[in-house]
Order: sequence, then C-alpha cells, then structure tokens
Amino acid sequence: MQNRSRIATWQYALVLGALAVTATQLTAGTAGGPVFFAIQIAGIAVTLRALTRSAPGARLGWWLLTASRAAGVLAAAFWTLGPIAPATTPSGMSLVPLYVFAAAAALLLNRRRRSGSLAEFGVEAGSVVVGLGMVAWSFVVLPYLGDPGYQQVDKVMAAFYGLLDMILLATTLRSLTTRRTSARLLGASGASLLGGHLLYAATNGTGTAPFLPGGGSYLFIQFAGVLATAAALHPGAATLGAVETTTGRPLSRGKLAGIVATAVLCPLLPIAGGLISRDGPAAATIVPALLVSALCGLLLVRISLLARIAQRHARSSDDRAADLRTAIDEQAALQRRLQYRAGHDALTGLANRDLFFEQLAHPAVRDRPHSLLLCSLDGFKEVNDAYGHPVGDEVLRQLAGRLLLFAPEAVLVARLGGDEFGLLLTDPGQGAELAARVLETIAGVPVTVDDRRIHLTASAGLAEAVPGNLPTAVLGDADLALRAAKQAGGACLARFDETLRAEQNERARIAAGLRQALADGSLFLHYQPVVDPMTGRMTGAEALMRWRHDGELIPPVVFIPVAEQTGLIGQLGVLALREACARAAGWYRRDGVYVTVNVSTYQLRDPDFADTVLGILAETGMPPAGLVLEITESVLIDAADTPVLGRLREHGVRIAIDDFGTGYSSLAYLHELPVDILKIDRSFISRHQDPPSPREISFTRAILDLAHSRDLVTVAEGVETEAQARLLRELRCDLVQGYHFGRPAAPEVIENLLRESSATAA
Repeated sequence: MQNRSRIATWQYALVLGALAVTATQLTAGTAGGPVFFAIQIAGIAVTLRALTRSAPGARLGWWLLTASRAAGVLAAAFWTLGPIAPATTPSGMSLVPLYVFAAAAALLLNRRRRSGSLAEFGVEAGSVVVGLGMVAWSFVVLPYLGDPGYQQVDKVMAAFYGLLDMILLATTLRSLTTRRTSARLLGASGASLLGGHLLYAATNGTGTAPFLPGGGSYLFIQFAGVLATAAALHPGAATLGAVETTTGRPLSRGKLAGIVATAVLCPLLPIAGGLISRDGPAAATIVPALLVSALCGLLLVRISLLARIAQRHARSSDDRAADLRTAIDEQAALQRRLQYRAGHDALTGLANRDLFFEQLAHPAVRDRPHSLLLCSLDGFKEVNDAYGHPVGDEVLRQLAGRLLLFAPEAVLVARLGGDEFGLLLTDPGQGAELAARVLETIAGVPVTVDDRRIHLTASAGLAEAVPGNLPTAVLGDADLALRAAKQAGGACLARFDETLRAEQNERARIAAGLRQALADGSLFLHYQPVVDPMTGRMTGAEALMRWRHDGELIPPVVFIPVAEQTGLIGQLGVLALREACARAAGWYRRDGVYVTVNVSTYQLRDPDFADTVLGILAETGMPPAGLVLEITESVLIDAADTPVLGRLREHGVRIAIDDFGTGYSSLAYLHELPVDILKIDRSFISRHQDPPSPREISFTRAILDLAHSRDLVTVAEGVETEAQARLLRELRCDLVQGYHFGRPAAPEVIENLLRESSATAA
C-alpha cells in the first residue's frame, strides 16, 4: 500500500503541477508571476525532501537541482518585481545559473557505466549531440549572431548559450536513454528547458519578455520545474546517483535510421536557417550542403554495413573460439584418460606392465640398489575352471586390494599380467620380510565372492638388483625365482641366485636343440616290450622318445620337461605318434603287438587332437585297436570331462593310466575314468624284497583285484627280478614290463624279438 501511495503522489504532482502552470499561463498571463513563484517554491521544498532519502553520493546532485530551480525563481522575481527594467544581456546572464546547475545536476544524478566500448559510446552519443547541436546553431545561435541589432557582447552571450544548450542536450539525452523512470523525468525536465530556447528561436523572439511570466519560453521553464518535482517524489529517486551499469547492444534498425537521418539532415540545416532569414539561402550554400548530406548518408550506410560484417565475423569467431575451447578441453580430458589407461590395469586399477617398466628404468630407481618381488597365485586356473572367469576377475580385484596395503612400503604395486603381480622395493633388506607378509596376507583369509569362500595360496620370487641393471634383467631374475618357487610346490618364497640362471640357460640350450632336432631328425624312438608273464610272449611295446645331441644321448627326464615348458611337447607328441604307428602297424597285423604312446596335457587340451590321431592312423594304416594312448593319472582326471578321449575310444583306440597309485585321486576315481588299461607304478613293484612281506603282497593284490573287478587290463611296470615276476604271475597280473623282460631298444631289436618269438611258437 505504501508503494502504491508514493507512486500516486508523483503522478498527482505531475498532473496537478502541469494543470496549475497551464491555467496560470492562460488566466493570469504576465500578472501570474506570484502564482508561478509559489508553484516553484513548493516544488523546491519537495526537492529538498529527496535529499533525506538519497544516497550520499547523490546529494550533491539534488543540491544542484535545488539551486537551479531557486536561481530561476530569483531571476524571474527580480526582473518582474524589482526596480530595474529588464534588459537583454543582464536578463540572459541571470538565467545562466539555472542552466549550468541543471546540467550539472542531471550529470551527477545519472551516472552510468557501460560494458561496451567507450569509443563506440562516444561516437554514438557525439553524433546525436552534434546533430542536435546543428539544430540549435541553425535556429538559435545563427539568428542571434545574424541580427544587426545585437552588439558584440550579445553575440558572445548567444554563443555562450549555444554552448550551454549543447551541454544540457548531452545530459538530457543521457537521462532519457536510461530505464529508470525517475531519471527519465529529469531528462524530460532538461528537454523542457531546451524547449524554451527552441521556441524563442522558432518565433524570432526578441527582448526579454518570452523568458518572464506570461512568456512562452518561461512556460517551458515552469514545466521543467514540475517534471523535476515529480522526479523527486518518484520512489526511484532514492536510487538516482548510484552507478548504473548498461550493456552495449547491437545497433538496431531504428537507431541506424535515426543516425542516418541526422547525418543527412544536419548539412541541410543551414539551408533551413537561410529560408527563415531575411535574405534566404544562396546557391553556394545549397549545392555543397546537398553534396555533403548525400556523402554523409552514404558513408554512414557503408560504415553500418562494415559494422554488420564485423559483427557477423565476431560472432563466428566467438563461436569458433568456443568450439575450439570445448575441443581443447575434451582433448585434454581424453589425453588424461588415455594416459591413465596406458599406465594402469583396467581390471584392478593397479599400475600395468608398461608403467612398471617405466618406473624400473627411472634414474631414481635404476641408479640405486633395489629389489623386485613377483608373486603369483597357486592353482588360479582351477579357480577359473571351477567358478568361471567373472569370479576369477573378482578374486584378482580383491587380491589387488590386499596388495595395495603394502603400497606405503613399495615404490609401485603393479599387475604384470594374468595372476602375476609385482612390487618394486628400494630397500633390498626388507624384501624377504615383506614377501613373507605378502604370502601370509594372501593365504591368511579366504576370498569371498558372493557366497563362495575361496582359499588361496601364492608363490613369490625375489630378485635384488645393483645400480645400473636393466629392467628386463631384474624382471628376468625375479621371474626365474618365481618359477623355482612354483617348482618347489608353491606357497613359498624363492630368492634368485646364479644357479637359477644357469638352469635357465641350460633350458634355453635344450629348447634350441629340440627345435633343431625337430628339423634334422635327431629325435628317434626306442621300444620297451610288454610281456605276458605266463607265456613270456611279447604282446605290446611302449614307444619312448630318445634324442642324440652332439653325440650325447639326452635322457627324456631332461628334455621332456623343457619341451612342456616351451610348448614343443605338442610337436614331439605328433612326431612320436606318427613314427610309432608307422613302425608298429606291421607288428600288429602280423603278430598282434600293440604300441603304447605317451600323451601330454598340452595335447589333450588341443580340440583337434582326436582328428590328429585318427588322421595319423589312416595315414599309417595302423588299426585303432593297435594303439594305446598312455596318460598319467592326474592328466587323465583333468581331461575326463572332455569329449576327446570318448571319441577316440569310440573308434577303438584304448586308453591306459600310467603310474597308477601316485596321483591325487588314486582308487576313488577309478570307476569314473575312461580307461582300458591300468599300469601299476614301479614303486609298488620294486619295493618287494625276497621274500616279500605279507603286507606288500596284500597291497599289490588289492590293486589287481580292483582292476579285474572293473575289467581293466593290468600292466606292472619296473619288473627287474625273477622274484618280482614270479609274484606277479602268482597274483595273476595280466602283463609286465621292465628290465627283467627287456630294456628299451631300437625297432630293429624289437623286430628280431618278434621273429624269435614267432619261431619259438612255431
């Protein structure tokens, strides 16, 4: 309600003041001076009230506006009621304070700060001021200066008033272009003061009467006072004088049209001034004025077009700059992501192998003693096989979290690949103690995935490096130590020493020799007879791989593990299978002697292994019944759930368990395994002494009875004495094999034995 009342007050003051001034002008005329004075004095009182609620920086402006109005009242009262008759020059001088104080007040009460270019604002405002200044010059100043009756001092006075009009015009325009109503009221007040001068010029006014009560110009001064009173009563008066920030806007079509019209018409104003003069314009004035007018218009249009082009280019540049900044930010973010991914493992978030090598090669590590600890889970493949890879991935993530507990003691914790992790230590003395705690942390608490509790153990290899060691050398040493820990049974720590390097070099030498042997034919087969103990007749032969390298016979126990570690075992297996089938095909057709060939885990994991075997049988002409594939117990259990063995048995190939009784399943799995022949490990035969104890006899008898109950053919390995052979005959062992019946020999020796056996039988 209070806000509405204050708004109504300034509106009422504006309307009533304008009506009062107009009525006094119409009814009293020149005698209405006291009424005019009373109206202005009331307005001055209201203006003084604005001082009490204005900002401290605006009070000077209100004081100057009050002084302007008071100066106008005093000047009019003096020339109306005073003892001296008004004269042109003194009367004009007495009105100077009115205009000066009004212009200064408008400037202080409409302080503004533009966000645009100061030069742009200056040119725009200057063009308007100069244009309107031309109007004032043509219709106000020139008539004064051109009147022969004016003296030189009057001409100076006219020029001075022209300058005042220009200043007042600038401050008026400044007030009218704001959005605040109170400031616009002040601007209208200044415009009304200018109106008095324009009316005086337009009516060819002379003397002082127009600026005294009853005169037309004086009426405009009264209206200016009413507008100033309304501005003081407006609620926005309290904000006048505060700095107003304006935003530069593009040149609109209306504003452009106004500027062009001003530029075109201003040069024509002298012509208009000449039309109302006594002599009229001269041709020398008209033609240049028209040409200048046209030129000004064309230049402004051209400038406007250039400005629009510049604005379009500026907007386009801003858009491109914004797009470029966005692209740069996105590129920087992408580079950060790629840099992180390049150095970190996606599954665990640990450093990866590349970052680990980079850290090993860093001078802060390379040039000082350091050690490398590698650890790997024992039997992680079984975890993946039993629970699936998602569970295995979760196990690795949890293991990475446990290893991060040691990050404060290690330079870097990294996942090097698979289930292998590395810890880089700059204090070699703490390596063994830290490794023990790492293995204990891994094995101490089971890993929980969903409702599964998975117990883990790990093996670790520790290698110490001296300053200057290559990263690959240190990692190779740690890897050798880790391999030694695995070969020792796992769940332990192995430290690198030179013997491990020597063994590695020997394995590398053997591996290189094996690759050469596969090409030059230095690998060959010997065969050991498998005999019926009752008749002494040879019923089968086990093919055993032999290798002669540099004139030396390398034992299988030396090169077979290397072949398995290097992946050459598959090629060796195919070579042995093809040569054994080619050699024994005639033995089986003529004498019914089968051949046994050992098969590795690597071969059984090959999905094409069954096709390879069947292809070799067809190639060599060996009947499937003449081939026995010999597999260790642990390997057979791993392959029991694969279709490879079942498919081969369907074609007639027989399967034998080698070294039965030494695997982790023993008798419990015998009824589930896809086998035809049971080969009893030599440890159960060679332990018998002469005479054997009843306990030893009963144990061997139990194995034989169990095999016979499953309709399995039994073969006893490692028979070396006649006493062992006699016992096996008494226990009804189907077949025997060992040095007592024949050592592994060349195929020609086996051929002779078969011929002798056939001749004896005949």
